[in-house]
Amino acid sequence: MDKHFEKLKQHCKENSTISEKVIDNFLMDFVAEREGSGKLMNQFTQKHKHIIRQMPKEFFPRAMAEYIIGKTFMQNGLILEYLNHKSIKALDEESTRFLNHQSEHPWRYCFARITDHPEKDFFVFYDEFLDDEFLLYSHGVEAYFESNHENSLYFMLIGFNGKCWQSFGVILPFRSFDADDIYFYGTEVFSEVESDETLMESVYKNPMPYFMLGIGMEHPVTVNNDHILRQYFAVDNVGEIETDKLREDFSIHWNKDVYRLTDKDLSGPPHFAKAYFVEKTGELQRHALTEFGFTELSRVLIEAGVKIEPEENISVSLTMLTTMEQILKRSIVLDHFEKVFPDKIENEADDETLERINHFMQGLLPYINSGEKPDIKKLAEQYDLEHETAQGIYDLLKSKGPHD
Repeated sequence: MDKHFEKLKQHCKENSTISEKVIDNFLMDFVAEREGSGKLMNQFTQKHKHIIRQMPKEFFPRAMAEYIIGKTFMQNGLILEYLNHKSIKALDEESTRFLNHQSEHPWRYCFARITDHPEKDFFVFYDEFLDDEFLLYSHGVEAYFESNHENSLYFMLIGFNGKCWQSFGVILPFRSFDADDIYFYGTEVFSEVESDETLMESVYKNPMPYFMLGIGMEHPVTVNNDHILRQYFAVDNVGEIETDKLREDFSIHWNKDVYRLTDKDLSGPPHFAKAYFVEKTGELQRHALTEFGFTELSRVLIEAGVKIEPEENISVSLTMLTTMEQILKRSIVLDHFEKVFPDKIENEADDETLERINHFMQGLLPYINSGEKPDIKKLAEQYDLEHETAQGIYDLLKSKGPHD
């Protein structure tokens, strides 16, 4: 090992030792008792029990510990209220020095990706929401890295030891979620989320809903014909459209004051691209299941003279939608006009197959996480899938490994 990292590793180990002494063996219970964390824990358990019971038994206690310590050491955290408490003042000099240092260097939550792995247990991370890089020391990340999570999006709480950052508590590496997925989830859970800044504020306000995303962290990226499948959505106020001109490129259907525009090359699998124009409001919506489909749909509309921005407003993966529906116990619908047109677009049955696959994955994950072997044939029949397709999905998920 490089001498620089040798010295740094020693410093990190010393920090871990004092952290265990002060945080694990004293501060955790001290803060929990004074903040009524037992009552909060019961509230969280009741609200999220349908997820908690599917996770490893140590998951929720560790998440609760992280919740308490996050509230303690975050910017303007509880530590500032307790530094002058007689119990803390009675600690030895090393312990009080440690706590004072933490109060001056707030801990942070992050959604970050690995950009470098210079030494064992050391990683350079890029924070997707704060747009910065930091050096992290973490045994937990090393274990995930070695189990093929090198490209995952990590959610974790980290603290600064004076020379680099160290992780604390639950580490969640998401295989298929990205920053757009996290942002969309945040907007569905917290009404105040409208920017990266307010997204992170919601995490500090209550990280528990974000911990629950752990139920979907092993979901693989959903791909069809080399296209990553995501829901792309955009809405623009265009006032009006020239339907006669658009008929040169689109098949147009009308019902209940809404026009549906589809392109024969884009409306089928895997893209399922379509647009809706609402006569009463002058609103144009675009939907697609692939980036290519959305980009091409937008290009054709713009070339036909429709004044829209080419970018999407929302991009969210199918795996995130499946996970959200499981956590929130409700359907997440982006295409509200689909019911206005009950007739199926050509090949739309494939869309239904994708939905069955997502539900099958949702039913399969508890077995993967617990290490139990499911009856694939029985599950395939339950979710109306071909046995061969179901077996292939199981083999893929199993190869990724359970929650660590």
